[in-house]
Amino acid sequence: MNKQSPPFVSEKVLAECEACIGRTREITDSLSPEPAEKFCILMDRKPPGEELPPTFHWAYFSKGIPLADLGPDLHERTGLFLPAAPFHRRMWAAGEVSVSQPLRIGTPATRRSTIADVAFKEGNSGAMCFVTISHEIEQNGVPCIAEKQIIVYRDRGEPETALRQPDEPVPDGYFTHPESQLFFYSALTHNGHRIHWDRAFCRETEGYADLVVHGPLMATELCEAMRGSRLSIRFRYRALAPVFTTTPVRILPGTPGTERKGTIERSDGTVSMSATLTSL
Repeated sequence: MNKQSPPFVSEKVLAECEACIGRTREITDSLSPEPAEKFCILMDRKPPGEELPPTFHWAYFSKGIPLADLGPDLHERTGLFLPAAPFHRRMWAAGEVSVSQPLRIGTPATRRSTIADVAFKEGNSGAMCFVTISHEIEQNGVPCIAEKQIIVYRDRGEPETALRQPDEPVPDGYFTHPESQLFFYSALTHNGHRIHWDRAFCRETEGYADLVVHGPLMATELCEAMRGSRLSIRFRYRALAPVFTTTPVRILPGTPGTERKGTIERSDGTVSMSATLTSL
C-alpha cells in the first residue's frame, strides 16, 4: 500500500518513486591496485598492503554512464536506477559501512545494490526526498562489506554564504580542501557531479557559495583519522552542513576506544559531519 502523499508531492510522483523500491543493480570489479594507490596519494598516506582500507571501495564499482543517460548535473539521470525525485539538489546525507572482512586488492569482487526505501519529508530547509540504498559486497563468494547509503534530494534553498574569501588566511589548526583534490577525487570515483568542479553551476543553479567538497571524501578523511590500524569496523556517518573549498575545517577524531565518536568541524563551530566507529 502506498504511503500517504505529502502536500508537496503528487500521488503520481510518490507512486512512481515508491515503485523503485527493490530495484537492484550488480557490478563486478577486478579491484586492481591502481585506484587504491591513487586514493592513498590523494589522501597523503602510505600505499595500502594487500587489504583495502575501509571506505576505499568507493573508488571502485563505478558504472560507466552513456552521455545520453546523464542529467543536467552530470550524474546519471534519475529514473534509470534511482527514483525520479522532483528535486534538483543531490547529496550524500548519511551512511553506514560494516566491514566484516577486508577486501583483498587484485581479487574480483561483486557489489549488489538495492533501493531499500524512498521517503519524502519536509524540514526547516524545505521539502526533501531521502533514498536509502543497501550495498552488499562479496569476494570469492564470501560477504565482506554491508553498506547503507542515504542520498537526499532537495530544492534550491536560500543562497549559501562563504565563511572566508580565498585570499583570507586559514585559522590555525584548520585546513581547506584545494580544488585540485576535488578534481582528482571526482576523476577517481567517476563522479561528474558539477557541484564539485563547476563554480558557475554551484552559484547560479544550486545556490552554493563555492565548489562543494564531496561528502564521501570527508567521510573517508574522518574514518582514516578514527580507525587507527583497524580494518574490520562499523563506520556510521552523517553530513550536517556543507563544506566549500574556501571553508576552513578541522578533524576531531575523538577518544580512542571500542566505540569512537568523531566530527569534522568548520571554523564557525558548525559540525559538518559526525561519525561513530565501532570495532567488529
